[in-house]
Amino acid sequence: MPTALKIAIAGTGRMGKAVEESALAQGHKIIERFNRNNPVTESALRCSPDVVIDFTQPEAAIPNFTHYCTTKTPAVMGTTGWYDQLPDVHDLINRCNGAVLYSSNFSLGIQIILEALKVVAPLLDRLPEFDVAVHESHHSAKLDSPSGTAISIAQTLTERIQRKHAWSDSATSPYDSTQLDVVATRLGYVFGQHRIIIDGPADHLIIEHTAKSRAGFALGAVRAAEWLQGRTGVFTMKDMLAEWLTTNRDY
Repeated sequence: MPTALKIAIAGTGRMGKAVEESALAQGHKIIERFNRNNPVTESALRCSPDVVIDFTQPEAAIPNFTHYCTTKTPAVMGTTGWYDQLPDVHDLINRCNGAVLYSSNFSLGIQIILEALKVVAPLLDRLPEFDVAVHESHHSAKLDSPSGTAISIAQTLTERIQRKHAWSDSATSPYDSTQLDVVATRLGYVFGQHRIIIDGPADHLIIEHTAKSRAGFALGAVRAAEWLQGRTGVFTMKDMLAEWLTTNRDY
C-alpha cells in the first residue's frame, strides 16, 4: 500500500471532484483546492503538498508549471492544450530539478490499449491488405478536437506503420492511403470513446475503449501521483507503465 500523500488539487470542476473522491478512497489527504478564486501561486504552495494534481485550463498550465518548479512541488498534469510549449516545459523542469508527469488521458484502460497497439501496429505494417483508421467521440463541451488521446493513438500507429506517413483529421478526396484518418465527433454527454478500426478483405476488427465515468481517469491520476514521488524530470504514463512491466511490484 503506497504511503498516504498530502495532495493539492488544481481545478475543482467535475474532474477535480472525481480526483478528490479517488484520492480519499486510496487513503490520501486533500490539503488544498485551487481554482479561479484561489489560483495556484508560490505563496499558496507553502502548504507543502507532496504533489499537485492539475486539471485546470490550457492557459493556466504554463504559469502553474512555473509555480510548481519554483516551489519544487511535484505535479501531475491532466490539463491538455499546451503541448506546443512542451520543449519550454522540459527546459523549465530540468533547470529547477522538478518533477512532472503529464498525460492526455490518465485512464489505465487507454494505457493498456496504447501498449497493445505497439504490438498490433507492426503486424499491420506487414499486412498491407488491412487498413486502419481512428474515431473518437466526446461530450459537446470538450474544447479540443481531435482529443489528445486520439492524437496519441494516431502517433503510436504512424510511428509503427511505415505506409502511414502521417495522420490527419481532414478528409481528403480522393482517398490517400498513406494518411491515417482520425475522425472526431462531439455529441451530448459522452465521457469518451476511442475506436481503432481495422478493415481487410475478409475481416473487420474494432479495438475500442469506452469510459464509463470520470472515475477511471481519476484513479489513473492518483496512481501517477503515487508513482511520481521521489523522482525528478518530465514523465508520461508511458514511463510509469514501462516500469510496471519490468518490475514485480504489486499496484
